[in-house]
Amino acid sequence: MSLILMQIGGALPTNPWEMILRSSPVIKIVLVILALFSVISWFLIFLKWWQFRRVSKQADRFFAELERTARLEDAYRAVMKLPMSPYRRILKEGVNFFSELRPGALQQTETNEHETLTMTQLEALRMVFAKEVGAERDLMARFCLGWRRSAR
Repeated sequence: MSLILMQIGGALPTNPWEMILRSSPVIKIVLVILALFSVISWFLIFLKWWQFRRVSKQADRFFAELERTARLEDAYRAVMKLPMSPYRRILKEGVNFFSELRPGALQQTETNEHETLTMTQLEALRMVFAKEVGAERDLMARFCLGWRRSAR
């Protein structure tokens, strides 16, 4: 056995660095590629963590503003003062569609306060919200940070 060890360059490596230093160029290239992809993976993991943390804070602010208001018009105004976020964009699209269904409904008065949407209108509004939620999910999944998306 010692004859074989002497032929391949001496004693067995005693630590990982020694093993790497004694490895062939092909193995060193593979290890460099693996290390590079590991660093990239950790960077992406950190970036996604930061993105979800930021969106979570935006959600807290969004829902706090909604809870402070009693009317849709007041909620819309309060939320539109917040920085751009997925929640703000979804609400904006929903309110815009609702305003098309019921022009003037945001400025509720005593006469139109009890009017309701038809089942067809509610389903259409649900579909608008579902489309916007899907668009926001796709935006976050594509690794976009979301702050550059147009306000439409």
